[in-house]
Amino acid sequence: MKQGKCWAVVALCICLLLAVTAAGCISQPAEETEITVFAAASLTGALTELGEEFEKANPGIHVVYNFAGSQTLKTQILEGADCDLHISANSKQFDPVAEAGLIEDKKILLQNKLGIAVVKGNPLGIRDLGDLAGSGVELAVGDESVPFGQYTRDIISNYQDDGHAGYVDAFMGNVVTQVDAVDKVKSYLTLGEADASIVYVSDISKADKESLDILEIPDQYNVIADYPYGILRNTENKKAVETFEAFVTGPAGNAILLDYGFSPISA
Repeated sequence: MKQGKCWAVVALCICLLLAVTAAGCISQPAEETEITVFAAASLTGALTELGEEFEKANPGIHVVYNFAGSQTLKTQILEGADCDLHISANSKQFDPVAEAGLIEDKKILLQNKLGIAVVKGNPLGIRDLGDLAGSGVELAVGDESVPFGQYTRDIISNYQDDGHAGYVDAFMGNVVTQVDAVDKVKSYLTLGEADASIVYVSDISKADKESLDILEIPDQYNVIADYPYGILRNTENKKAVETFEAFVTGPAGNAILLDYGFSPISA
């Protein structure tokens, strides 16, 4: 009798132990994978929204962004910064990272064009590139070290070569400031410290359009900017990064990129 009771107690203890263990397993949250994406500053709005939608569809993966000028991102990665996926605004800043053997495979994510940003209502009546060299026009432009600054110089050179002698000097003579990020250009315009600038069309967001207008630049003068990207060879989260890549280049990601004025290659 005593032996039967003893076995009953043992059995009860085992059952309780198994129940506690099972409960502990159930209550443990799934481990979250964090991926770090280094992306050109001009992608801030689009990728922030895209990341939110991605995390809703993939609750086990958290995306951390580092947005900055492409030249800054290049330097950070070459100096050993922790990065899983790199998206640049041009090949000039991306290729040194790839040539250092840090990128698995260079691909093109999207294309972007540039336009003329002016204050809402366009008080000076600026119509085209020619007007940017007019008397009294004050310009805020990208520094030549950043992609949109390099492209600005390409555009004004293209315009000059099309029979507008002296245009580059006249344009640059109207420049009151050169900056390393588009957000700084937008601040100059909205504060009335500059009248116009040449920026990526995608840089003028829905919210920006309450205070700024964007004018088209004809394709014959414009620059089509390719945005290269690649997964870092040393990533420890390759499966999660590939899941993010598939989302960005898929229908949901393309829809968001298009909404921000980009032209996705996979669309």
